[in-house]
This record gives sequence, C-alpha cells and structure tokens, in this order.
Amino acid sequence: MTPNRERLAWFILIVSFTICVSLAVGIPLGVRQFLLTATRGQDILLQPLQGTPGMQRGGRGDFIALRNPTWDVPAGSVVTTDEAAQALLTFYVPNSETDILATVQVYGNSQLRLISARSPIFGISPLSHRLILVVESGRVRITLSPAVGRETTAMIRTPHLTAEVTTGSYEVRAYSTLTEFTVREGSAGVVGEAGQSITLSGAQRTIAQSGNLPLEALPAARNLLVNGDFRQPIEEGWEVYFYEAGTVQTTTDAGRPAARFFREGIGHAEVGIRQQLNYDVRDFTSLVLHLNVQVRNQNLKGCGMAGSECPIIVRIDYRDVYGGDHTWYHGFYATSPSSSDYLYGWSEMVPLQTWVTYDSENLMRNNPPPALIKSVTIYASGHTFDALVAEVELLAQE
Repeated sequence: MTPNRERLAWFILIVSFTICVSLAVGIPLGVRQFLLTATRGQDILLQPLQGTPGMQRGGRGDFIALRNPTWDVPAGSVVTTDEAAQALLTFYVPNSETDILATVQVYGNSQLRLISARSPIFGISPLSHRLILVVESGRVRITLSPAVGRETTAMIRTPHLTAEVTTGSYEVRAYSTLTEFTVREGSAGVVGEAGQSITLSGAQRTIAQSGNLPLEALPAARNLLVNGDFRQPIEEGWEVYFYEAGTVQTTTDAGRPAARFFREGIGHAEVGIRQQLNYDVRDFTSLVLHLNVQVRNQNLKGCGMAGSECPIIVRIDYRDVYGGDHTWYHGFYATSPSSSDYLYGWSEMVPLQTWVTYDSENLMRNNPPPALIKSVTIYASGHTFDALVAEVELLAQE
C-alpha cells in the first residue's frame, strides 16, 4: 500500500468513526432535546362579554366586529374594545376544552395583543405553559391557573414595563404616560423600560412611568371580603340563607369560579350569602365594589312589580360618620320590565347569559360617608332565577 493510499484509508476510517460516534451521540441528544423543548399552540376561545369588541386576526388586515365566540385566535391577534365593550380570552391545554390555563378579561377602552400561547408537547418537558401578552392600552385582568403537573407562566408587556408572572391574578392599567401593575394573588418580577426592577407579591402594586424613575412596591387596594373569588366552598367566609326555597353553591363557568344562585318555582323566594365585616373604613379615601355577574334565566320581568325581585342584588349595610345606619343596593336583571312595574334607581339591566363587570362609584363619597361597613349580602330574589356572581371585591384604598 502506498503512503497516499494509506493516508486516504486512515482518513476514511477516522471520518467514518467520527460520523458513527456523532450519530450515536447526536441522535439520542437531538431526540432528547426535541422531547424537552417541543411546544404547540394552546387552544384559545375569544368571546364577547359586553358590547361588540373588535379583533384583528393574526395582527393583519382590518379589525372585524366580534359578535360570537371564536376559536380562531392565532398568534399576533389584537383584541380591542370601546367604552361599551368587554371581551374574555380563555386559554386551554391543547386538545382539551376542560383544562383551563388562563383567563384574560379585556375591559372597555382597551387593546391587547397576543404574541404567543404555547404548551409543551411531551410530559417529560420541564417547560411551563407559557403566554406572552402585550397590553397596549387600557385595563386587563389576567388569571393564571395551575395545570395538572405543570406551572403556567406569562410575560406581560406594556409601553412602560415587562412583568414575568406565575400562577395568580394580576391587573394591568396602561395609560399614555404610565402603567399601573397590581398583583392580586401570586408574584411578579417587574422591569421598567430603563431596566429598573422590582419583585411584587400579593396585594402589592407598582407604577411604571417613562424615564429612569425607580419602581416602588405600593400597597394595592385592600379587599375587605374573604373568599370573594369563590375558589373555596361557600361556607368559607359566607353565611348562606334562604327564604322559601333556592340554592347557592360554587361552580365554574369557562374556567371562572363563581357562586350560582338557582331556583325553579312559583311564588316569591330568596336565597343569598352574607359576610359580616364590622370594618372601620374611616381611614380610607376610596371604597369600591367590584364584581362580575351573569343572569342566565329569570321568569319575572325586570325586578318584579315592586322592583325588589332582581335575580341578583348586592346589599351593603353600613354606619355613617354620625352614627346613622344606611343600606346601599345595586341590582341586576336581564328582561325588560312591564310598563306597570316599578324600578329602583339602583337596578341595572344587563344582557342575558352574558358576563358583565360592575365597578361601583367611590362609596366614600356618599353623603354622609360610611364609617363602619357592617355586612355585605349578595342574593337572588324572584320566582325562577339562575344567576352567577364572580370576583366579588370590596376594595379599600388609603
């Protein structure tokens, strides 16, 4: 064998051995890397809650009016609302219409862009279910739920900050000059546009503005109610009562924990839940009731002949700064009243079978203002009714 042929033989042998070793090592490593990192898009349901939201599918083309729920929500899609509209995005584990990962409620005068929503394909993967959202303007509430065996995380961007969040509940209010980011439950790492950072835990908020201003951990509005999200049994924090008949129990609607008030029958009935507070609120400057309500069914028109039989009524009993006792009401109904029916000024008509968000005026501006909140009662009244209430918060701000 000549030297040249010998060198060629050695070269072929070494190259062949190298390729063999590379394939023997590389293929298993490649397969392993694929199993660990492969992801697929989550199933996303976008539905109008109130009014007519707009949607730009995939971030391209014109905005279309969203009048019915749709599952066609690709990455890059933009959801926009005017003052009278609200929308709800529900994110599901791929190929599952029951395992909910997150809900994102878009309030009025807001715009949200969905960058991506992906989940690992294989159970061996250490990755979390992951969302990336941009709140371009307005108010958005984001709730991340823990999936079986895997965490759900999200990156939330606004013009003024980027937040990394885990399982919990968060609220974003993005304005032209600043963003207010609030952690209701969970934790968040927040980075401002100039790189300043802060870590927030439950019941904390921060305000990010343009420029290199420091981020501060501020107290969020304090929720005076216990178990207002109804993630625990009703008996946690609430006293159940009824007159004649009716039931109230926790349920879930599109991944949203809620209290359901239900009765089928003839003749007056009332069922409700009450939470005794006896909370001194004189040091607060703001007191706002927040809740979501859905009237599924009612057989009375309006709130009945006397105006007192709404399918959902919220009652707050309080004592004012002079020692006088007062009662504040707000009711919801979904069918038009008869011409002879009486309606109180505190009753409000809402669309049937549609989630509606309600935020009261600042109750501390009542004349005279409250000094002691004695109790909060939520009840359904009428003959046949079926209604849901969720996210009940009595938010007090110093």
